[in-house]
Amino acid sequence: MRTSTRDLILKVGASRHESADQVIVAALAAMSRDERCRVAAAEARAIRDDPADLAEVRAIQQDMAALHEG
Repeated sequence: MRTSTRDLILKVGASRHESADQVIVAALAAMSRDERCRVAAAEARAIRDDPADLAEVRAIQQDMAALHEG
């Protein structure tokens, strides 16, 4: 690890009252969440662009709405 990287981790940790390990774990968790969001957005775009998938989603939504009404 470079000194500048270590210093940045320690600086962020100090401002949040966290250890370097906690900062790294939090950063990795944030990166994982970002990746899941990117994948979900890509999947949503694919569904939106596919008429068969969009019809299936609408049918599921209608089924769920009917269950909540009944």
